[in-house]
Amino acid sequence: MSNEPAIAIRDLDLPSDGAALQRVWREIGWSDSARTDRAMLEFYSEGSAGVGTINGEVECAVLIQPGTMRLDATDLPLCVVSAVTTSRIARGLSLAQKLTARQLAKGQQDGAAVAALGMFDQGFYNKIGFGTGAYINEFSFDPALLNIDIKPRTPVRLTAEHSEQMLATLMARPRLHGNVTLNLPKTFKCELDRGNRFGLGYYEGDRLTHFVWMKEKGENGPYRVEWMGYETGDGLLELLALLKSLADQIYAVWMIEPPHVQLQSMLNRPFRSQAIAEKSKFSAEQETYAWYQLRILDLAQCVEALDYVGPEICFQLNLDDPMDQLLQWPELAEQRTCWQSLSGSWILTLGQHAKVERGEDADLPALTCSINTLSRLFWGVARASSLVISDGLAAPAELLSALDGAFTANPNPGWDF
Repeated sequence: MSNEPAIAIRDLDLPSDGAALQRVWREIGWSDSARTDRAMLEFYSEGSAGVGTINGEVECAVLIQPGTMRLDATDLPLCVVSAVTTSRIARGLSLAQKLTARQLAKGQQDGAAVAALGMFDQGFYNKIGFGTGAYINEFSFDPALLNIDIKPRTPVRLTAEHSEQMLATLMARPRLHGNVTLNLPKTFKCELDRGNRFGLGYYEGDRLTHFVWMKEKGENGPYRVEWMGYETGDGLLELLALLKSLADQIYAVWMIEPPHVQLQSMLNRPFRSQAIAEKSKFSAEQETYAWYQLRILDLAQCVEALDYVGPEICFQLNLDDPMDQLLQWPELAEQRTCWQSLSGSWILTLGQHAKVERGEDADLPALTCSINTLSRLFWGVARASSLVISDGLAAPAELLSALDGAFTANPNPGWDF
């Protein structure tokens, strides 16, 4: 008799698998309450999930959800890998890796041009073609130090029951390069309805035009800004002024820097406040880190979205995508047949008539890299000449010099996923 467990991969059947999935969430520390258990079922109802079973029981799940991610001025269809969960007994079986590859193939088949995820750490998702995204700034500061002179109006209280209005406001935000949107009402409400949260906002008639959603802690904070939605720069300024108005009782606020401003420039004497607050529970500090990764799924869509308008750049692109190897697993035979591989030789033209096609031209300068690296290059996470050092990109000096000025820098999702 064999002691080997029976392992299978299939689509999630939420009515049948929900209880097992809730158990997995409890094991990994994602849920500690009946409220979260219920919300989890709503979360998985939006998107497409694959599961790995051991002896018929769900022990691993990967959920993808649709959205958009902006490349220059174009909102491209996005596949977000929004939840990767593995139980205690399913570790070391490559189930999470197999399921993520499986779901990415599904995302590509559904038309996504790019995929993104929030990483638990760097390294694991590189094996599936993901490259590290841009640095994001997170601040902790005394709201009294905001250098804003306007007086905010009296706001309206918001609760999770206003989630649809808040989501509409987020969807209406002015979008910049790298911005992400996820129009998922059930998922968004689950994000809000987690206890110890509150919202404040402003209306014009029946329309919520700008709001802030925060996690509270104690009488004096710190508060953590989890969501900030606004239609205009004036709305953002009023929200910052609203945070400043809380300073008579709240000593510290944590927030990620909004995509539209350099927050440090809007604080009075930030270095002094950081020195004074050192080792205090009401900290004042700035952290910079990359919390997300991205990868191209459809090269043609991404090339067409680029806004480069300088002198035409034409080159041979030799591309390697680790997904091709991962899809050789027998359990992924179905996805292997539909996967449109990005590996191989391409002729890529940037400029007014941007295009990409399969082929080889020995007369063109050649650029060789992985899909991980190309994704970072296209979104301007790093310059081509920098990627030679950090990511193993190879190209002649003249091509590197031309490409260094071809891509928009500083992408910022502006959305927690």
